Amino acid sequence: MGKPENFKINKGLASYGISDHYAILGLPMTTDAAQIRKKFLKLAKILHPDVFGRTPEEKETATKYFSKMVSPAYQLLNSDRERGEYLATLRMFAQNKKQKEELPTLSSEIAQKLYRIPHEITYKQYVEQISPKQYETLDSILEYTATLSELNLVYLFTQTSLTFTSGSSAASASEFQPTNATANAEATPAAKPAQSPALRNLNMAELFISKKQWTDALKELLSAEKIDPNNAKVYALKGLVQMNQNAAAIAKSSFQKALKLDPKEPTALKYINQVTAATKPPEKPPEKKGGLFGWGKK
Repeated sequence: MGKPENFKINKGLASYGISDHYAILGLPMTTDAAQIRKKFLKLAKILHPDVFGRTPEEKETATKYFSKMVSPAYQLLNSDRERGEYLATLRMFAQNKKQKEELPTLSSEIAQKLYRIPHEITYKQYVEQISPKQYETLDSILEYTATLSELNLVYLFTQTSLTFTSGSSAASASEFQPTNATANAEATPAAKPAQSPALRNLNMAELFISKKQWTDALKELLSAEKIDPNNAKVYALKGLVQMNQNAAAIAKSSFQKALKLDPKEPTALKYINQVTAATKPPEKPPEKKGGLFGWGKK
C-alpha cells in the first residue's frame, strides 16, 4: 500500500466519520475486556521498534502505527465507561441509519458476502479470518483494517438487537439474528419501538452490572428513571441491582413496577419469585401448651 500519509482509513465506519477502534485492534465488536487487553499486548510486541530486520524508516512507521492508531484505540476500549459510551454511540448510529433505510457502501467481497447472509457466527469467523493478516506487514495494516471496518459496519446494519459484550461477563448475550439484507432493502420495514432517551444510561448500567459494580449501576439507573420513567427495563435492572445489594423488598417493588409497565419484561419475570420468597415472613412455631399434655393451661 505504500507509506501511509495520515494513518487513517476511509471505508466502513470511518466513511461515516466514526473511528473504528475494534477494527484497528482486529477484534469483533463482541470482544470482552480481557481479550481486548490480550490483543493490545500482542500488537505492542509486533509494532515494537526493536523488532529484528526492520529498516530505520520501517521502525519509524511501526512506531507511528502504534502511537496514532493502536494505542488510542486501546486507551478508549480499555476504559469501561468510555467503551460503554462508544458502544452506545454505535447503537444510536445504527438505529438512525435503519430508520432512514440507508444501505452501507461496501467494497470488499467478504463484507458484501456477509451483508447478503448476515449472522453473528459468520461475522466473527470473517473477522478471525482477516485479523491474522492485518499486521503481518506494515503495508497491509490499513488495507485489512478497512476490510474489518466494513465487516463491523455490516454487523451494525444487519443486527436485529444491538447488545454487545462490553464487560468480562455480560449481563445479556448478543442477539444477532440472520436477516436477508437484499430482500429487506426492498421490503417495507416493520415498525420498530422508539429508542429510549435513557439509552446511554441503560448501556452503562448493563456494563456495570456485568462487572458486578452495583453502586455505579444503580446511579445510572436512577438517572435513567428520571429521563425515561415509563421504561420497564429501567425498573427491572434496578430490581436486579437491589437484589444483589441484599434489598429484597425494594427489589420486589422494582420488579412489580417493571411488570406493570410490561408484563413480559424478562429480567423481572426471571427474578421476582426469588425476591418474593426472600421477603416472606418466617412461619411462627407451633404454640407450646403449658402442663403435662396441655393440662394446666387455661
